[in-house]
Amino acid sequence: MECNSGKGITGVVTLNQYDVICGRGALALKHPGNVAYRTFVRESKVIYATCLKQEKLRISKRIVASIRGLNGRFLVREDGKDS
Repeated sequence: MECNSGKGITGVVTLNQYDVICGRGALALKHPGNVAYRTFVRESKVIYATCLKQEKLRISKRIVASIRGLNGRFLVREDGKDS
C-alpha cells in the first residue's frame, strides 16, 4: 500500500486502526478507519448539502484533518487491486 497524501511515502505494510483504505471490497468496507471516515461524512452530510462552495471545502478539510488527528492515513494499494 502507498500513502496518497502527497508526502511520497511508499511501502506501508502495517495498517493503523484509523487508516482509510481507498478502494472497494471487504477490507475497505470493514476497516475501522473507513468506518470512522464514513461516520464523519454522515455527520456532515446535511450541512454540506446546504452550504456554499467555500464552506464545503472547509467541511472536507475538517473531515480529512479529523482522520489525520487520529493518526490515520489515506492509503491506496500500489498494485492497483481494490482489496
